[in-house]
This record gives sequence, C-alpha cells and structure tokens, in this order.
Amino acid sequence: MLAGLNLLVFVFALLVAAILSGGLQSGPMMLGFQATPESIPLLRAGVEARLPVLIQQRSGGDALAIELRGTITSAPGARQFADTHVGHLAPRGIRLVHLTWAPLNRGVYTWSALQAESGFPFGLLGKRVRWKVHRELIVRPSHLELPPQLLRALGSCGLGETSRRHPGDDGEPLGIRVWRLGDRRSDIAARATLRHGVLLSRQRGRIHPPRVLIRLDLRGSSAELRERAISLAATVLTFRERRGERVRLDILGEGVGYEGVRDGEEALAKLSSEGSALGLPAISALPDEGVLTVDTSSAWDTTAGHLGAASTHVGAAS
Repeated sequence: MLAGLNLLVFVFALLVAAILSGGLQSGPMMLGFQATPESIPLLRAGVEARLPVLIQQRSGGDALAIELRGTITSAPGARQFADTHVGHLAPRGIRLVHLTWAPLNRGVYTWSALQAESGFPFGLLGKRVRWKVHRELIVRPSHLELPPQLLRALGSCGLGETSRRHPGDDGEPLGIRVWRLGDRRSDIAARATLRHGVLLSRQRGRIHPPRVLIRLDLRGSSAELRERAISLAATVLTFRERRGERVRLDILGEGVGYEGVRDGEEALAKLSSEGSALGLPAISALPDEGVLTVDTSSAWDTTAGHLGAASTHVGAAS
C-alpha cells in the first residue's frame, strides 16, 4: 500500500512539473509571436468568411498549440468571435492563416482586437498576447436563391433596354462576336456560325451595354420584408451586372444614385434596420436606362419593371 502511495505521489509530482514547465515554456514562446490582419475579402451575410491573418514566430523557439481569436463588434455593440488553431510554427517561421467567421446579418462591423493564447502542454499556466485592431468590416446583404422562372424574367426586355449599336463611319465590320439580343438578322455571320456551331454576329460598331436603374422602395413594411427587399435588390444588381449590363441603385428617399454593384451593395449594407430617410425625391433615370422597382409588396410585374419582396416568387426560394 505504501508503494502504491509513493507511486501516486511520484506521478502527481511529474504532472505538476510538466504543468510548470509547460507554463514557463509558453511565456517565452509567445513573446516572439506576432499576428497581423491582412486585406479583407468580400463579406456577405449568411456566408462563412475567412479573415486572413499573417503570423510570424520571431524568437528562436517553436510556437506550439496557439489559439488565435479575433473580436468583432457590431454597430449595436454586440461582440462576435472569429477563431482558428495553429498547431505549430517553426522558429522564424511565417504563415498565412484564416479566422473563421459566419456573419448572420448585413451591416458594418469593427474588428477591434486580435488575441493569441498558448498553454502548451496543459493550458493551466498559459500565456496570452493581445493586439489592438481597427478594421471596418462591411458585410453585404445576402443573395436570394431565385427560381429559374424568375431569372428568365429578369433577363427579359421588360426589365431594361437591350444593347444599342453605334455604327462606324464606314459601316465596315469591326469583328465577329457572339450574337446578342437586339442584333439585326442582317448582321448574322452565316459562315462563321456554321463553322463554330454558335450563333455569331458581325460587329459593325461599338456595342453599348444595356443600362438599368434598380429603385428600392422600403416604405411601409415590417423589418423582415425590408430585409428581403434589400436582399432582392442586391441579388438583381449582381445578376444584371454579370450579364454585362451597367447598373445603378436608387434607394428611394436618399436622392443619391450608386454606380455599380460594389457601391450599391455597400450602400445596402449600411442601411439602418428602420429603413432609409424618406425626405428626398428619387433620382431621375437616364434616357436609355431601364427602371426596375423593388419594394416590399406582393406585386410581380416584369413588363412594368416591378418586383415585390413579399411575392410568392421570392417566398418559394427563400
């Protein structure tokens, strides 16, 4: 019995020694550990984000079992965390790692702190280092998974103008390209079409892509329907630009036009949950610009350029 007791005391002493040595080792190990945030990728609500961080071990020892955590604060002050685990970083080593973060809602967030902690091997006497960070994180609205019939309607002439052709001075073809909506039959390149098996046209002048103005009306609805309308507007903006069209966004009541998907989606991300200010008139559409209104109603009329976020077309997909 005495031998067994001595064995327990010996094992306990070994554990204490391991904890102390591990804690003493983690201190110098963390003194040379550095972490620096890199450029932030595009962020979208509902999509898992990977925030890049460059880590470096400047001391002569290995960095082992590092827990890296970023603190992210929303506008109302709620805190979220982005984490990753670094198992090993060699002396003088440099590596790019990514913190995993899943933003649920659109908006403007602040990455306010970055922390690295190691308690190798048991974590009782670990060392923690913390860096102040000030990075603005703009989370764009989520995109809706729209059904095929809705996408076909969005691609129709009812939601914008077709391509316009400006003839050259001499009328000679400038080249061969894929046929587009609005091309004349006389411009079809028959031989090239037969040779390649794809409908091709002779381009006799510069093609000016269609322009469309997305007008977002958030008046008189619940917060849920406003968010759906914002997501629908963001989805349409991206869809139309990917079709090669020029897009603008008008948030009704702001009196400001946002050019392109980037400016438009960032403006949507920054909208307050109560909706936009409604004091200013809508911006005017350009002479060659189709107008599509997105609101919180249940109406759906592609020929009139009108989409409602409460429509069953959207409800079936969301």
